[in-house]
Amino acid sequence: MAGKRLRGFRSFLSNKFLKDEEGKFVEAERPMKYAEIISADEWDNFVAKRRNEKFHLAEEKSDATSLPEHVFWKAARVGKDGAVVEAVQNVYDECETLSQTLPSTEVQDCRSVLSRVLNVPEYSDRVRGKGFGVTPSSFYKKPKTKNPTNKEVMETLAELRAQVLQLQNENARYREERCASEAKDTSDRASINCQPKFPEGISPCQLYLSSPTYRIVGKGKVHNTSGELLHHNPLPVGYMKVSVDLVLDTNALLPLPDVVSETTLMRDAVGSFVGWPSDLIFPDAETPTRLTHKVGKGISRRIESVASQKEVPGRKLKSAAKDIPTTSGTKSQIMMRLEKMVDESDIMHGAIRSIDFDEGVFGAAHFEIIAKEDMQQLFEHDELGIAVIHTYIWYMYVTLMRGTELCNRFNFIAASRINATLITKNPTSVKNDLVDRFMAAGDNTTPSLYFLPFNSGNGGHWVLVAMDLSRLIVYYLDSLSGDWSKYPSMKKTVDAAIIKFRSKKNYRNRKDITWVRVQCPQQNNSVDCGFFVLRFMRDIIALNRIDIPKMYFEEYKSYSRAHLDEIKDELCQFIVDQRII
Repeated sequence: MAGKRLRGFRSFLSNKFLKDEEGKFVEAERPMKYAEIISADEWDNFVAKRRNEKFHLAEEKSDATSLPEHVFWKAARVGKDGAVVEAVQNVYDECETLSQTLPSTEVQDCRSVLSRVLNVPEYSDRVRGKGFGVTPSSFYKKPKTKNPTNKEVMETLAELRAQVLQLQNENARYREERCASEAKDTSDRASINCQPKFPEGISPCQLYLSSPTYRIVGKGKVHNTSGELLHHNPLPVGYMKVSVDLVLDTNALLPLPDVVSETTLMRDAVGSFVGWPSDLIFPDAETPTRLTHKVGKGISRRIESVASQKEVPGRKLKSAAKDIPTTSGTKSQIMMRLEKMVDESDIMHGAIRSIDFDEGVFGAAHFEIIAKEDMQQLFEHDELGIAVIHTYIWYMYVTLMRGTELCNRFNFIAASRINATLITKNPTSVKNDLVDRFMAAGDNTTPSLYFLPFNSGNGGHWVLVAMDLSRLIVYYLDSLSGDWSKYPSMKKTVDAAIIKFRSKKNYRNRKDITWVRVQCPQQNNSVDCGFFVLRFMRDIIALNRIDIPKMYFEEYKSYSRAHLDEIKDELCQFIVDQRII
């Protein structure tokens, strides 16, 4: 092996430095790049023997050499020690150049460039240049995959079909048994039919489960309208769409897990829509009313009925008049006009509207889905969902910011990409989404604010996080008591995203990130948090203020119901003008 490598090295030196393009010998001095491994005497001896005609005849019959073998091994040792590592790369570069000048008879040679230049054979069981004992199978590790045969695919499909059929039969048998046992039930459900009939529209209901015991697990509202969709998908046969308002069994499993938010427990479904078996839904004569948040439980959003006060010890309820916001008795003309448009549209029958936002709103292409429940949140002054929050942000961008310097001072972050639920599941992905949003805005060296409407998850509480990346200040605005310590994972994710962004931009972090709890207006019920967040953003943009006073703005020390109604009227007018319905 050493002899073959030595011959290749001599051949390379001869072709590179002693011959011209036509193969004729020329006068050449010792190459300085190899001066450390070839002495002047060795080089002169090498040139003299290469020019001797007898040498070419002897070369074909023996391994006689003009360069001593110790030169080759000396090169190997020096290269290993790192003294001439750069020379190795030069050899490879020169081999590539020399390969372009080789005679056309070698074009068909299937050996690698290095093997042809060194004039050594190619071995199929060895990876050249990777050391001793390295084989292609060990170096190029490729997982062996075996595609299933058609027979295996059909067998698997048959098994799945059998399982589906078995589940369908068990479900049908259970329903028959449930209907038979319900007729003999003497409990407080005896007066309820096995298949209760709900009036068309939205009705209060009780939610039951049959496993492991038959029991009531919560209360809410059943949405009984034709063509009702659950998260824009048709409901399975035998299921109805319900909104969960009150949870009586927090560890109960949902009969139909929410594949969109990956919710599986009742306690995580409060304030959201789920599918429920129609034979386990029963009318509830009591209409649930909403509670205010309990201090220190910012993530938990409980909704309670007046009749259930004994079921939750120690909880004091406000009167319904204070819990449910009421208007002065009349709605604005624009709201009544929009409400009439919705009633006459196919949205009332399950249709939806898809809205494409300007890329400038969230820094990238974005679309939003508007459904019936989103419009009802406006008309009934209910808790706001992400769709309404995003649509009002779009309104502010179009009417207040687009085409002005405000676009360089205020930016928005989509609440659907950054919330408590997503942070719990994949904090790294949420952090990277935040960094991407920061990068999309371009220059962040001048003061500007990034608005993040943050939701505690599954229809929970809304707070506003406003970030000034240039001054490393984060403003926290919460319409309930408490600070960011209620959401430690949110603060950790935001801080990590800001640090990573500044690192990617090569900005110097001269100080730590400062969080400021702004003493902002406070809500007096449990449904206004979304409206307050929208009003916070609107006031800050309208005043064109990057620095938010710790005691909030003197102009808006508190919000009246009229301030919140103004938000709804502006959004209603915008929806009408944009012909969304």
